[in-house]
Amino acid sequence: MTIEVNDGVLTCSGTLTVEDAEVLQAQLAQLDGGAGRHADLAGCEHVHAACLQVLMAAGVRVTAWPAGSALAAWLGAALAPA
Repeated sequence: MTIEVNDGVLTCSGTLTVEDAEVLQAQLAQLDGGAGRHADLAGCEHVHAACLQVLMAAGVRVTAWPAGSALAAWLGAALAPA
């Protein structure tokens, strides 16, 4: 798992496990909620439901979806703008 914040965008790659949920929450807390929280999930191969809940609670706007269609569909159902 890799979780980084670059130029105001959270970038995640690899496998996000349940243990990563706290790290993810801490990184999201650093982003300016007023300007929007953006995430690049293109490099993700798996996202644990706890991490998905963190992303949902933070109101993240996804700028890049994972390449895997099943993962992208699952995340999109929860995170895509209405």
